[in-house]
Amino acid sequence: MKLTIKTLEKLAKGITYLAQENGYIAFYRYGKRQIEYMAGAEFDHGWRNWAKFTDGIRLEFKTDSKNISFDYIASNMHERSNTVDIYIENELYCVYKIEDKLKGNVHFTLPEGEKLVAIYLPCESIFKIKNFTLDGNYKSVKDKRDKLLVIGDSITQGAGPEFASASYINILSRESKFNILDQGIGGYRYEAKDLMKIEEFVPDRIMIALGTNYYDIGSCERCGYDYKKAVEEFYEKLNQLYPSTPKLVITPLYRTRDLEAERFEWCREVIKNESLKYPNTVVADGAKLMPNDPVCLSDGVHPSTYGSIMIAKNLIKFMKEIKF
Repeated sequence: MKLTIKTLEKLAKGITYLAQENGYIAFYRYGKRQIEYMAGAEFDHGWRNWAKFTDGIRLEFKTDSKNISFDYIASNMHERSNTVDIYIENELYCVYKIEDKLKGNVHFTLPEGEKLVAIYLPCESIFKIKNFTLDGNYKSVKDKRDKLLVIGDSITQGAGPEFASASYINILSRESKFNILDQGIGGYRYEAKDLMKIEEFVPDRIMIALGTNYYDIGSCERCGYDYKKAVEEFYEKLNQLYPSTPKLVITPLYRTRDLEAERFEWCREVIKNESLKYPNTVVADGAKLMPNDPVCLSDGVHPSTYGSIMIAKNLIKFMKEIKF
């Protein structure tokens, strides 16, 4: 049985919409108005392409199928997180690497009987599929009730871990109470002008994990970026758009690459002080979410698989403690 785009839209989690493009189905995690804005001159630095990556997106359903297959086409931007991972009953079952195979077919052989299946799409590719086929019956799975919008950079996008489902966002999606929309973009920074309401996704809560990009004085001077002003304007605009929505702000995580320690700590304080000017806001100290240990990093900035697990574990604990 080949599934239609309408059916796949019902099975997909972490999306705003699907679109048919050159015979393939594209998955989007930004709203249509956001995508239109990204196509213009105001949105730059390569962000418009990275915004089309399929991080945080999975197909989830119950099925008695013994086989699942689909054709795909992908862009290859980075070395890690470019996998298609399949989970059965919330346990990792198989990982398919798309590196050097940017067009092909994925086929999974499944165990007997009805089971809960989740297929995680790559974190760092524009990944499109067609001919999604099952050889059995299937049932959709209800979304979790609480909607969480996450605005972040490459760490939120899933850069660093060895496979897609190990991103801290995908771990949160599995192990927390939230229906998560992952709006992380590699290289992204605090930018108030990009904020707008998402018609396709009305969040019950918002999490912001920004600040490590363009934090250093050299980067700010080269591009005329006023870090403190950018943070101030961002939270002012965000609270205009979502005045009563509870917000969790994460200060930058531990890093070793290109570290200016004093400046980095100053940036953490700026984010904390500016965000807490507004009600319904709580700050999580990034230094406490992931240990200051190089084993937690894959390249000096992005979390390793272990680091990502620690972030998710500590975030879930923190959210429960503050009843977020």
